[in-house]
Amino acid sequence: MRYRLLAGELPDPRPQLGIRDGRGRVVAHGDLGHEPERVLIEYEGRQHAGFEQFGRDVDRCSPVAADGWLVLRFAARHAESPTVVVERTRRAPVSRGRRPGSP
Repeated sequence: MRYRLLAGELPDPRPQLGIRDGRGRVVAHGDLGHEPERVLIEYEGRQHAGFEQFGRDVDRCSPVAADGWLVLRFAARHAESPTVVVERTRRAPVSRGRRPGSP
């Protein structure tokens, strides 16, 4: 995913971005992310399809989203189509207030 984003000339996302609560405690980690815009990029592999793991993912992602983070979730079929990953990720910072073309 990170390679696809960099090849698409997007800013380098931070891997394993720690998400902090209001007290500064790390409460979750995102696969990749852009902290200033509060955008997380998650790759949901096959292991996320199981009942237990899916529930843990919901428990992790929902509070993060409720705290103002935009969570972009991708699966294997998206990774095979880099255009989808790049274009969705390119639009995310704009939706969070960054002007197109700014770093």
